Amino acid sequence: MLTPRFKLSQDENHVCITVHAPYTNVGETEIDIDGENFLFVSSPYFLRLRLPGRIVENDKSKGSYTCDTGDFNLTFDKEIPGEHFHNLDMITSLLAPRDIPDVNPNLVEMLEEDGITVGDDGKDGDNDESCNKFSYGFANKISNEFQDIGSEFPQIFELRVPEKVAVNERNKLRIEHEDHKFSTDHYLADFYDDELISPYLTSKPNWDSPDFNKDVDFTDEEVCLLKELPNKHYILSKSEHTQVLLGLVDILYGYCYDKRTTLNESTVESSWTINKLSSTLSWFCVFKDVKQTLLACYRRALIYPIFRNFELCNKVKEDLVSLFRKGKKFVIKCVIDIHQMFNTSNDARYILNQLYIKDYLVFLQKCRSEELDQLYNNIANMEITKRDLDLELDELEAAAEMVQQEEAEIMENEMAVKMASMSLLPGLRKPNGPYFDESDDESDSTDSSSDSSDDSSDLDSDDDPS
Repeated sequence: MLTPRFKLSQDENHVCITVHAPYTNVGETEIDIDGENFLFVSSPYFLRLRLPGRIVENDKSKGSYTCDTGDFNLTFDKEIPGEHFHNLDMITSLLAPRDIPDVNPNLVEMLEEDGITVGDDGKDGDNDESCNKFSYGFANKISNEFQDIGSEFPQIFELRVPEKVAVNERNKLRIEHEDHKFSTDHYLADFYDDELISPYLTSKPNWDSPDFNKDVDFTDEEVCLLKELPNKHYILSKSEHTQVLLGLVDILYGYCYDKRTTLNESTVESSWTINKLSSTLSWFCVFKDVKQTLLACYRRALIYPIFRNFELCNKVKEDLVSLFRKGKKFVIKCVIDIHQMFNTSNDARYILNQLYIKDYLVFLQKCRSEELDQLYNNIANMEITKRDLDLELDELEAAAEMVQQEEAEIMENEMAVKMASMSLLPGLRKPNGPYFDESDDESDSTDSSSDSSDDSSDLDSDDDPS
């Protein structure tokens, strides 16, 4: 059976459900309503939804079928008039609902009834047992599904053997590797080349353009992807939950960098950029706080892509905050965009969708918008300095400035010598000195008196009208 594409909307007293089922027999269609449960069966389609509120089927219920589009348009009353149904546009979270698993209520805090459980880290708190694991993927839940994944995809993963490097050791190894890769020449070239960097500092991402549509809606293609995702229930420790949110920041920073440096026209290299700038995707790293996450993003943005500029890094951070402020639905659209880039990449980056992106698409539909609000507020209030990056950028720029000053002084001296060696007035004899070649004045010297006082009187006569 196929899951049809569908869309839900609401007004104060009604819920409207549109089901796209073009290849069906209308006469054999069955629709059943039971409180929050909605069932649609019409061969070859099967759709079962669990709504965030209760609806009723009565004499006021309406239904129609549009032959041209293949759409069933159904309208039902809300059981409680005026009730607002949250997350009606979160496609995956409405599909195939599962009951909350049997967990110890003393160890968990329910964030949302439909899919995310966050438990305590245990007695060690920050020393969560996941730090000693050799796992990877979304919330570090993968340990043996993929063998030798780093070696199998060397163009994607810089950490070749995640199954042999503990989670809490990866950031240290990553930083050592980045220090070796950092190019002082490339950084300084971009630091001084205002003409090269300026267009990317002044541009804006499309979500900050004046014509951006604030009424974000999923396209048919996006709905098709979301309806095919499995509706999972996530059981995470508090540290894992934090790591998942910070991993989202890490991935979306690369996405924002790409949009700014391509002037919103992503290229075939965009999937490489997002992959490379994300420590989550290239090193299987996890983070403990926002600052650690942003430091990794800044460092990689100054080491790997074509444009390496600290002010550009700050602009990308602002873009990231702006992206989150557009709301959860727009964040999901951006992650779908990343999913599509990885799926069409020539370097088999579809594996990143399997490891991370698909789960993020499900997780985002279930997480609370307030969590994302808190996340971007923390990002907006976090200031990253050059010294924080441990790349000696201040010292590098100071040394380059001294070299420039020395070169400028040398050029000034050379220019002064050239200017001094030039005759400013035709026939005017140049004074003797260590910087002048007297051979050019041989013809003049034959006409001059050997007595220096005669020379002086000649010059005086030019100034004295008498």
